[in-house]
Amino acid sequence: MHRFSLSTRIFIAFAIVVATFGTAAAYGVATVTGLRHELGFLRQRAMPLLRTLRNNGLELRGFDEALQRAAPHDLDWVARFVPNARPFRRLDRILGQIGALQEEARPPRMVRLLVGPAPPVPAIGQELVALRTSREAALRIARDTALLPLLGRRFEAATDETAFASLVAGLQRAVADKRYTDAARLVVEIRRIVRRIHRGVEGVERQLEQALNERFTRAQEGEARLGIVVASSAGVALLVAVVVLLVMVVTLRPMAALADVVRRFAEGERTVRADTGGAAEIRQLAVEYNRMADALAEREREIAAQRDDLARSERLATLGHMAARVVHEIRNPLSSIGLNAELLSDEGEGGADPSERAELLTAIGAEVERLRQITEGYLHQTRPAPQVEERVEVESLLTRLADFVRAELSERRVIAHVHVQQGVVADVDTRMIRQALWNLVRNAWESMPDGGTVWLEGSHGGVPGNAQVIIAVEDSGPGVTVEAREQIFEPFFTTKDTGTGVGLALVEEVARLHGGEVSVVDGRRGAGARFELRLPVKR
Repeated sequence: MHRFSLSTRIFIAFAIVVATFGTAAAYGVATVTGLRHELGFLRQRAMPLLRTLRNNGLELRGFDEALQRAAPHDLDWVARFVPNARPFRRLDRILGQIGALQEEARPPRMVRLLVGPAPPVPAIGQELVALRTSREAALRIARDTALLPLLGRRFEAATDETAFASLVAGLQRAVADKRYTDAARLVVEIRRIVRRIHRGVEGVERQLEQALNERFTRAQEGEARLGIVVASSAGVALLVAVVVLLVMVVTLRPMAALADVVRRFAEGERTVRADTGGAAEIRQLAVEYNRMADALAEREREIAAQRDDLARSERLATLGHMAARVVHEIRNPLSSIGLNAELLSDEGEGGADPSERAELLTAIGAEVERLRQITEGYLHQTRPAPQVEERVEVESLLTRLADFVRAELSERRVIAHVHVQQGVVADVDTRMIRQALWNLVRNAWESMPDGGTVWLEGSHGGVPGNAQVIIAVEDSGPGVTVEAREQIFEPFFTTKDTGTGVGLALVEEVARLHGGEVSVVDGRRGAGARFELRLPVKR
């Protein structure tokens, strides 16, 4: 067995068990089928035939004894009951049952192959067939010159059945004519035929009973052999199972050592290696483990060598990402600051109202302060400035934003409309929300180079128990394709030739920091894009 692999040993043991149980099962099925056939044969054919033989034999014997004891003054009664004997009709019925019996006596082919042939049923019908076709009584009557005149007509030696019918008819005529001596002579011949037939029936009954006893004994022996085969197969299977278990215990013992090596390797002992002994499969597993451990050790050395380069690359990537965000965030307010500065200069030359100049200066100062906060936030390791939430009216927030960018929108032939439901308030960081809305408004006017309309909306949303505030920016531009919507909030993804792909990513980050979400949907007023910022209502 040592030259076989582990899988081959298991297969051989399994094949032995399957073959043992398969053979036992086949033999058991054949034996049970044979027993079932024997039971059906006995119940449906053999026992009814045996009863028929016994009943007819007893009845014919009764007729024989009655004829033997009949006195001359009983001949009237004898002449009336003798026709009821019907010996040859009884033979016909018995021969029909014997034919059906012999057809079903042989068990199925599978039973004969696996268990052996059943004891044959003797040719019990031959003797009765000989009696049925016999002409012995007819010939004897034809040679008896003293008996022929008693039959009343010219007698032809055909068969014993015709002779029996002639004798019965002659008896009835002799009794009717009060010829009791002739009647007694005819009774002797009738009795001779009846006795011969009932003796033949009794002989067939004895033969059938002996054959059935043999078949019954054979069935008992088959049942006993079946028990022995089942017990033997169970013993062989148990023995094979015990041997296989012992072999597996010995064979798989190196697996425990291999498992311990793997556990130690997982705990950090990178130098531990497995012993390559045992079965072929276990040796192969140990070799592959050692190869894997060597490869992992080499890989760890490579990773350690590349770690510094990777960290340096990550720092450079972070700096690049931070620079892109800073440029994007500073670009938006700078353009508005420049435009408001130009307006302030024009108003200075025309001697405008001091209050308007003060308002423009205040707006410019607010944007400059926001730029300072943005740059300070990115200088602290690219983390956004601390979030300071306050309760604000959404209508005031959107109106101030629209007023601040109105001049820049007018320059691009873009009209801004503000629509806010009454009483819409939100707990937000005004600076961060204003920054996010700035990005959405800028994307809106950039999508409409030939001018258009921007709608700033605020409304209640959500469901009971999960109320929301919805701040939407919608434009009348060409909209956003379905393909672009799947990636539009990913960093550095853009559909514009001069875009950075940072603005919408920042909008999503602001929404996430406030516990909300942002999405792009179809516009309600046309084919344009509609960005909805959904923020939770904090109680």
